[in-house]
Amino acid sequence: MVAYEVLHTMKASKKGRLGNMAIKLDMSKAYDRIEWSFLEGMMERMGFYRKWIDLVMKCVSVVSYVALINGKPGSKIQPSRGLRQGDPLSPYLFILCAEGLSSLLNQSDIKGITKGITVSRVRIRVNHLLFADDCILFGSAKTE
Repeated sequence: MVAYEVLHTMKASKKGRLGNMAIKLDMSKAYDRIEWSFLEGMMERMGFYRKWIDLVMKCVSVVSYVALINGKPGSKIQPSRGLRQGDPLSPYLFILCAEGLSSLLNQSDIKGITKGITVSRVRIRVNHLLFADDCILFGSAKTE
């Protein structure tokens, strides 16, 4: 609903034809790309208790996989990043990391590095929307 309203505002305004943009990012493989150090840093910045962070990081990092090759176990593979698909904790940890992305995008808007789209008479500015596995970025475009 919000995405529709922002796109409608962009289309309806004269500025929308001149210099606004919307970029859709597909985050479907994002679980595999979560850096464990980033996740740990996010939990620290959000004020999680150190013992809790250590427990969560053990759940995330004490993982190994073994592939069967011709019916026999191969060598152990230990990942260095990523969240496991199907782990009940993973969606919550992913949301923490997405919150980090959201904060970075908001800070860039506040500092004037990016400029979101102003929606409604109340002058609310929207620079991004996060969905389950997508992100839409809104902003002013320049022809540089």
